[in-house]
Amino acid sequence: MAKNPMYGSNKFDNKLANVHGVQDGGIFNFADLPIISGAVAGAAAVATTHVYSDGLKLKIGYLGTQTLIGPIGTSSGMNYGFDQTNNDGIEWCLADATSQGIKSGAGITQYAVGSDAFYAELRFSIADVSGADECLFGFRKVEAFQAAVDDYDEMAAFNIVSGDIKTETILNNGGTTTTDLTSGGGDAAGNWADAGLHTLKVLVSSAGAVTYAIDGATPTGAATFSFDSGELVTPFFHLLNDSDVAGAVVMEMFSHGRQ
Repeated sequence: MAKNPMYGSNKFDNKLANVHGVQDGGIFNFADLPIISGAVAGAAAVATTHVYSDGLKLKIGYLGTQTLIGPIGTSSGMNYGFDQTNNDGIEWCLADATSQGIKSGAGITQYAVGSDAFYAELRFSIADVSGADECLFGFRKVEAFQAAVDDYDEMAAFNIVSGDIKTETILNNGGTTTTDLTSGGGDAAGNWADAGLHTLKVLVSSAGAVTYAIDGATPTGAATFSFDSGELVTPFFHLLNDSDVAGAVVMEMFSHGRQ
């Protein structure tokens, strides 16, 4: 039987997969400690892999010199605060830039812009928001880990900077566009308080246009942005501590898939 030519990322393939009970992405709850493989801590941007029992696989890049290689379990999820040191942090994503990557199914690691619309969502808490110099969640191009998020080629993400909820975008290795969100989720002014628990969602349309939600509400003030058609992007999270340090950063739920 002839195969549909669009390598599993178009509407027909996705609907066919759903009929047979295999959907792209899923919902993951950080319920138990992951199995960890790869490099040990201590070097910037050297990846390990965290494999959870529910199928979630996170590629980890170190920022600065880390003394830990895995999260700490809590009663509500996994603490990804890691080594609490100024200018130290971590990044996780789904896709390994040195590999082909998985473009469909429950284990999907990357999405092709211009195929079906897709999204990523993360619920987490930050113990001390003034200690988060950078705390991003969204999509970026599938490429090697960068120590500075401004050095990615393409990106669309939330960034919680000392409790101020912003969006940041990069197109074609250009400058970073930072927009302060003034309402919609978080508190009334679009901020994140100490120990606050919030859900961030980034949505990409079939044309590549990006929209955002905080706790289910559309924030005010986000800049218009679209990824390049055909770009391969992956969900990611990036944390960099300030001198005050962020403390526990607890992941409670992560989901991603087709809209």
